Order: sequence, then structure tokens, then C-alpha cells
Amino acid sequence: MRKVHYFYLLVLATLGIGMFLVNIDMPSASAHVKYTVVPKSLRGTYHRYSKKSHKWSRVKFTKYTYKLGKQPKLSGKKLMTGGLYRQLSITKYDSYYVTELSGTDAAQAFYKGITVTKNGRKMHALKEFVSYPGIKHEYTRIWYPSKIK
Repeated sequence: MRKVHYFYLLVLATLGIGMFLVNIDMPSASAHVKYTVVPKSLRGTYHRYSKKSHKWSRVKFTKYTYKLGKQPKLSGKKLMTGGLYRQLSITKYDSYYVTELSGTDAAQAFYKGITVTKNGRKMHALKEFVSYPGIKHEYTRIWYPSKIK
């Protein structure tokens, strides 16, 4: 009689351990890491002159980074604090790319690559769509690959 009880106890223990192991999330063995990659149409260093402040501004895109002026560089390889998101997030909205700090609603800017003719030369430039809460009219700015007034 006792052997039957031990047998049932052993079966229940085995089933319990089996159910416990099935519910454990095993980490995947995939070594592929997804980085945020900047589209080729945005890559480069661009400048813009402000007539109001009489100063130059600069925006720089590399394959994995974005830097606007003196703001901190955002990287598509580095993780944010907490480790859930990359620092840089780039999404497409209409014909523009939206650069933003990942995991937040803090959109940095809307950019798209364009070709412009300036002083008789065709060049690749960036068009920035500017739309902030509290301003009456949306407008665009052009960023040039060199310091052109």
C-alpha cells in the first residue's frame, strides 16, 4: 500500500517540476542585436545660419548616431538607462524621418533629404519640418552641407 502512495507522490512531483520548467522563459540563443540605423539620405554634416542670432547651427548624422548642436549625441547602439530602448529612434512619418529619444514622446526633429541648387551648384541638403506646440504656423528650414549664407 505504501509503494502505491510513493508512486503517486513521485508522479505528482515529476508533473509539478515539468509544469514549472515549461513556464520558465528561456533566453533566446540569438546573437543578432538590432541597432537603430540612420537612413543614407540623412547621413552627413549639415549647417544652417540663423539671421536672428547671427550664429551657425550644425546637425550631424552618422550610420548609428545623431547630434544636433550642443545637445548630447544620441546613439542607435547604446541603450538607455533601464536597458529596454536604444537612445536613438528614427521612424518614418509621411515623407519625413522623425528623430527622437527612444521610449519617450520627445521628438527631436523631422528631416528629409532633398536636392537643392544654391549659387548654381546642385547639392544634397536636409529639409527640416518645424512644428512645435504653441506656434501658430508650421514652417521648414534647409540645412546645407557647408556653411552657405
